[in-house]
Amino acid sequence: MKNTCTIEYIKQGFERFLFEYKRLPTSPEIDKLDYLPSSRQIQRKFGGLEKLREQLGYKDTHFGKGSFRSEIGTRSNVRGRDTEIALEKILREKFGEVFVHTERIFDDSKNRVDFYIYSPDGIIGIDIFYTNTMRDLQKNVNIKIDKYLKFPHKLFFVVGNDSFLQKDLDEYTVSKRKVLPIDIQIVNLKRLYYVIETMKSYPRPF
Repeated sequence: MKNTCTIEYIKQGFERFLFEYKRLPTSPEIDKLDYLPSSRQIQRKFGGLEKLREQLGYKDTHFGKGSFRSEIGTRSNVRGRDTEIALEKILREKFGEVFVHTERIFDDSKNRVDFYIYSPDGIIGIDIFYTNTMRDLQKNVNIKIDKYLKFPHKLFFVVGNDSFLQKDLDEYTVSKRKVLPIDIQIVNLKRLYYVIETMKSYPRPF
């Protein structure tokens, strides 16, 4: 049986939550996550959540002090949301509002995909995120792979930062140690728009 109360396992879970919610989980939230041990286990083994956060190297170790987000993180989050809104508009114009679902649950653990799209060419999913460095991109992609292991359709990890060239993303995909599932592609917005343009759409129902 896999030991889920190791420092490495908990770090991976914290990073996953941090990526998805832009902050570390609270004690009640930890108890609801199927990819982390209980907060009681963590507190018993590591002497409390505050000590564990400090041991893991997080800057904000006490939730009553400081800020959960750095200025850079806040700016990235705003840019990412703006990019997501713009993409949603393009998807709805292309495929029709009824065929574009946002924040759709796709498995029994309540994981959600940003966009779930119905097309005569097949269903596709889109997870769009904004990151500033290749190192952060690598970390984010590794977390996302675990999240989408049960996703049953073609899926695009879309990097919303225009500074990432598709050739660099392709080189990273080929060289990465944690292999991408065959139905997942990492693309920039330019490549995604090309894919969307080549896809068919259903007639509008009204």
